[in-house]
Amino acid sequence: MSVPVAYATIIIIWSTTPLGITWSNETLSPVAAVTIRMSLAAVIGYALLKVFRVQISWSAKALRTYAFSLMGIFVAMLCTYTAAQYIPSGLISVMYALSPVLSNLFAYILLGKGDFSTTRWASFIISFIGLTVICFDDWVLHQNGWIGVVLLLVAVSCYSLSGVLVQREAFHAHPLSLTVGTLVLSVPLFILSWWVFDGALPVVDWSSQSPWAVLYLALFGSLLGFASYFYIVRQLGATAVAMVTLITPILALILGNVLNDESITPQIMFGTACVLLGLVLYYRNDQILRVPRIFQKSV
Repeated sequence: MSVPVAYATIIIIWSTTPLGITWSNETLSPVAAVTIRMSLAAVIGYALLKVFRVQISWSAKALRTYAFSLMGIFVAMLCTYTAAQYIPSGLISVMYALSPVLSNLFAYILLGKGDFSTTRWASFIISFIGLTVICFDDWVLHQNGWIGVVLLLVAVSCYSLSGVLVQREAFHAHPLSLTVGTLVLSVPLFILSWWVFDGALPVVDWSSQSPWAVLYLALFGSLLGFASYFYIVRQLGATAVAMVTLITPILALILGNVLNDESITPQIMFGTACVLLGLVLYYRNDQILRVPRIFQKSV
C-alpha cells in the first residue's frame, strides 16, 4: 500500500464513519449497534492475528495498556453512539477534530511534554470559540442537541486522554495485537452495558441500513482504517495523520447533508470554520501542512 492510497483510505473511512454510526442507530439501539460492531471487530481481528501469527501479550504492563485503551474504545464509543441520536453526524467529525489538540494538552499536563506556545494557546481558544458557536445554534439548543454535544465532549476527552496514558506506559507491541487485546477486553463491557440499558436481544432488520452500517464499521472503520493509520504513522510519523482532521469534518458534514438530509445551519458552518481555523493555526509550523516528500515523488 502506498502512502497516498493509505491517506485516501483514512479520509474516506473517517469521513463516512459518523454517518455509519448514525445509520447504525436507525433500527438498533446505540448500545446494541456498538456492541455488535466491536464484537465483530474483535473476532475478525483475532482471526487476523492467527493468520499473521502475531501473539497477544497478557503481561501486567500489557493489561495496564489495554485498560487505558479501554477508555478510548469503550467509554468514547459508547458516548459517541449515544450522542449520534441527538446531533447531525457531521458534528461528530468536527468534535473529534479537536482530539489532537486535547491530546497535546493532556500530554503537557500529565507528561510535561507538548508545545503550547502563545500561538498554540490562541489557536486552542479559537477552536473552542467555534465549538461554543455550534453549541448555541438554535438547532442544537432546541432539539436536545446539547446532550449530544456534551456526550461528544466526554467521548473526545476520553479518547484523547486514553492515547496519552497509553503513550506514558510505553508498552511496545504489534499495533494489531494492541487493538485486538483492547477489543477482546472491551466486548464483555459492551455486552454488560447492552444488558443493563436494553435487556433484550436486538432485532436485526436486514431491510434497514443499520446492520450494513455495523458491518461496514466493523470491517473498515475498525480494521482497515486502523491498518492504514499505522502504516502512515510508520512512514511519516504520527503528526502527519493530523492533516486528515482538517479534511474529514467538511466531508462528513456534506455527506450527512446529502445522504441523510441533515441540516447544516450558517451558525454550524461558521463554528466549524473556527474549529478548523484554530487547527490550521495550531499546526502551521508543523510538517503536516507541507507536502510530504513521498507525495512529491508520487504526484
